[in-house]
Amino acid sequence: MRPIKAVYVDWHLPRRTRGQISLCKKNWEIALIHRTTYFAKQYNSLIPVLYCDEETLKYYQLVGLDRCFEEIHPILPMKTDFDSSIFWAAGKFLAMQHVDQTFIMMDLDAEVRFELDFGDCDVFCSHIESIHEDDLLYYPPPEYLDTKNLLSDRYGFKWGYKAYNTALVYFKDLEIAKEYAESALNYIRSVDQINPAFEIGYIIMIEQRFLYEFCKAKGLKGSTLITGEYITRNVRIGEDAYFSESNIEEIGKKGFLHVWGFKTSMFESIEKANDLYESLSLSREILTKQIQDSVAINIDIFEREKLIFS
Repeated sequence: MRPIKAVYVDWHLPRRTRGQISLCKKNWEIALIHRTTYFAKQYNSLIPVLYCDEETLKYYQLVGLDRCFEEIHPILPMKTDFDSSIFWAAGKFLAMQHVDQTFIMMDLDAEVRFELDFGDCDVFCSHIESIHEDDLLYYPPPEYLDTKNLLSDRYGFKWGYKAYNTALVYFKDLEIAKEYAESALNYIRSVDQINPAFEIGYIIMIEQRFLYEFCKAKGLKGSTLITGEYITRNVRIGEDAYFSESNIEEIGKKGFLHVWGFKTSMFESIEKANDLYESLSLSREILTKQIQDSVAINIDIFEREKLIFS
């Protein structure tokens, strides 16, 4: 059996489209890229592979992040025939179309420090999300987003109220992954007009909610790293999201970290961001040195950019 690739995606176009010109990352983001790729190799013998654009590749080379990957494919475009600021995760689908062997796609801020067991499943994700019927922010009714019924008509399903979270996503069959990616991109390119009331919902629907229905329609056996369900936030009554009947604490202690859930607070609080970086940088000696070297170069680039753009 050929080794499994750990596929990561870093695409600057969506951020550039939203006005973020600089490629510089936060210190904790750099630390996590070093860590997640290192532990992917150490604990699961995965081959770290990066899909990115040419601008991002140059930045990675400057700060030494390129050393984290066995392969780098700068194939992601800097111009698209869809709105990349809305479909910011479309780079994942483009990468899936290109990858040439079995893989697990991992977010750059998702770290696994133990051996993964895919069992006999066809698709493996981080967890299942349970959707509130009246969630108009994150999971609005799909008929508001897929007005042409492109997805439900192709696969003959009625939308339910579950989604697969894809911080981690593994496909046993490479062709199934490519079909999922193809269907997602076909949908993305079919959207003629974005309803601004549901902007966040478009990409979450096609990346996560559609994946759950796709698996059901294809008769695929799904499994998750975290048991139970993530009950998404009920905005209408102000209820926060939470995990129900889950082993989330056990998995966290075992060695799983995904920053996405509290990323907003990292960007809003310098103190929290610094605390996270300190905890991440104090790791294996070889990792600590690499992280500190990359961060030092990144800070220098950032300071020079401030002078240029001030």
